[in-house]
Amino acid sequence: MANNKISYTERDFVGLRTDLLKYVKQQYPELIQNANDASIFSVLLDLNAAIGDNLNYHIDRSLQETVLQYAQQRSSLFNIARTYGLKIPGNRPSVAVVDLSVTVPVMGDKENTRYLGLLRRNSQFKGAGEVFELVNDVDFANAFDSKGFPNRTKTPNFDANGNVINYTITKREVVVNGVTKVFKKVITSTDVKPFLKVFLPEKNVLGVTAVMQKDGTSIQSLPKNTDFINATSKWYEVEALVQDKVFVEDSSKRSDKPGIKIGKWQNTDNRFISEYTPEGFFFLTLGGGSSSAEDSLDELSSTGYKLDLNQYMNNLSLGRSPQANTTIFIQYRVGGGKGTNVGPNSINTVSSIDFAINGPISTINSAVRDSLTVNNVTSAIGGANQPSVEEIRNYISFNFSAQERAVTINDYVSRIQTMPSLFGSPAKVGVMEVENKIFINLLSYSEDGSLTSKVSTTMMKNIAEYLSDYRMLNDYISVTSAEVIDLSIEMDLIIDPGFNQADIITNIIDKTTTFFSPDNKEMGKDVFTGELTKDIVNQPGVINLVDLRLINNVGGEYSENTVSQPYKNTTTKEIALIDGTLFAQPNQIFQVKMPNKDIAVRIKTLTQPSIT
Repeated sequence: MANNKISYTERDFVGLRTDLLKYVKQQYPELIQNANDASIFSVLLDLNAAIGDNLNYHIDRSLQETVLQYAQQRSSLFNIARTYGLKIPGNRPSVAVVDLSVTVPVMGDKENTRYLGLLRRNSQFKGAGEVFELVNDVDFANAFDSKGFPNRTKTPNFDANGNVINYTITKREVVVNGVTKVFKKVITSTDVKPFLKVFLPEKNVLGVTAVMQKDGTSIQSLPKNTDFINATSKWYEVEALVQDKVFVEDSSKRSDKPGIKIGKWQNTDNRFISEYTPEGFFFLTLGGGSSSAEDSLDELSSTGYKLDLNQYMNNLSLGRSPQANTTIFIQYRVGGGKGTNVGPNSINTVSSIDFAINGPISTINSAVRDSLTVNNVTSAIGGANQPSVEEIRNYISFNFSAQERAVTINDYVSRIQTMPSLFGSPAKVGVMEVENKIFINLLSYSEDGSLTSKVSTTMMKNIAEYLSDYRMLNDYISVTSAEVIDLSIEMDLIIDPGFNQADIITNIIDKTTTFFSPDNKEMGKDVFTGELTKDIVNQPGVINLVDLRLINNVGGEYSENTVSQPYKNTTTKEIALIDGTLFAQPNQIFQVKMPNKDIAVRIKTLTQPSIT
């Protein structure tokens, strides 16, 4: 008996044609007279095999586009990301550090602080054909930036007789590439629907900075930046529409430190999410419910339980849909891209500023405002074009495991770093857990750039409040200031007489300063003097490190904190190292506060013994 089964494993043209020919010969031998290439029968075989080959190709491609590892189309990867709850970024802006300087008159022998004004965020500067905007407000009267880091210098200017005539006040701040714009969307009755999508009119959108809503549909003038800040009806961006709380400023309370706002979690129904299309356009998705549905649910018992499920499911659990006869204003930024990575000293033009100076004499206010200069001390970095297909694939792979909660110690550290900087940003963070109690230890920077245990109470409360929404239910959070241990270093060296002694000492001080730099140290990390010794003896001209001593500086201009291990000399407070190691407690960090003073290098002469 002939085998008349059809094979379902053949997928290409040749295999399909061969299988079709074999099948026809077995089933209809009387019809097969000529199967050469010129026959009608051969043409039919070719056509059917070609159709099967084409269909299999598209089936394979369709299946391939659903698998992260094999997908090739941007739209497919966007769909996969959306399934995982991830948002693919667009263009990324470059960021640069700039020096902003103003010249102010004197009052006595000091700068006249009445003319130290406030330069508001979104003020614009130009350079190399690109526009950059201030990320935060710049208060020239404040020695710190918005994160609590010292960033102000004062330089006196003298006349021919050596008298101080004015001061140049310089603030070091961050600017970001892009131009702030405002889009107006009039909400009519046809727009009142769940999950309304609002598309912005151009590509290269970097993100939304603020959204506000006003009553009326005939508003002509666009709101200013301050209008968005002070708006009564704001809409808030969330990661997902189910998120009903946002961390915002509590203007009813007073902060203990200028520049740091008091934060609180606030429930809101006015929320939206933002996404990019595969083509690079940016859109917002507003909420999906209305307050009328909530009111209907409250009256459920008085309605005789007559339910319209569509009505009752239209609630505020996924946010509010916009109301008719209103206007929504969206403040957003446009720019970014690889080409915005301009070189140093190229951002040097003041373009458009909002500079509030409230001194008693208006002409001096104007003169100070006109004296504003800008210069980027670093190259602008970080600018990039929208991610490629492979970059999107990696982004999805690396972010799939991210969760919006704090479980591990690293989760808590990461969460603190994501808190908006206007609520405070600690210089160093240490986290440890003891029996479900999470101890968070913080440090700040003092005005001279050194670490200090004097941490803003407002910032500590903000961090505790911010983490309360992410912590595990049985975790208790304690936020306190950590301990800074101030050290001085003394060392005895033998050097090669052929080298310049002053150069060697300078190199050693620089190397030791780098070793103890706060940027290179984390809280709770021990100091291994063997590593420092290796760095020193490898310096050109150093023959040998004879002795290395660590002294605990306590009191006066130093912190009151002491090391946990005993002193070798209680008078000098020389620390008794254990196997060349200075051990730190989990809430401690070591620093050399004043390197030029606290690092002492003594040169010893190598004396040859006499031989008799």
